[in-house]
Amino acid sequence: MRAALLSVPILALATQASALSCLPPDAVASYLRADQAAETYVVLLGDFRFDAPSLPEPDLSNPTPEEHRFPARFEGQALGPEGFTGSYALEMEVTLTCAGPWCAGVPADGAGLAFVEMTETGYDLRLGPCGGQYFATPDPAVTDRIAACHAGDEACGAE
Repeated sequence: MRAALLSVPILALATQASALSCLPPDAVASYLRADQAAETYVVLLGDFRFDAPSLPEPDLSNPTPEEHRFPARFEGQALGPEGFTGSYALEMEVTLTCAGPWCAGVPADGAGLAFVEMTETGYDLRLGPCGGQYFATPDPAVTDRIAACHAGDEACGAE
């Protein structure tokens, strides 16, 4: 009986350890997900300013995913039929989510590429523990590839 009791905590740890399995974030894959999503996204490239609050330690006893919200400002370009063009400035809300002990990181101010959801109440940059919605200082080759995908490049997504 003692062996069975010892295995329960080990199984719980194994379940927690394997509960979050993230692939490395890829901006092109994120574009493809946003393009296929039921929600509406705007793809932004430019300067982000985050007024992030200090965040508390995750409450591991709470099974409900935690969310932390704070404002941000964007200035730059949006993805359209001609690629990243225009001059846009907008306010948005950033939502950081946690899943157990795993939480999204607070992005640093500066140049970035983001997949921002357009909601009934405004723009929402939702960041989860696995990443994939925000990329700091994106490589121009990546943003060029996303623009090609948006323009209908048949090789989009192929490596």
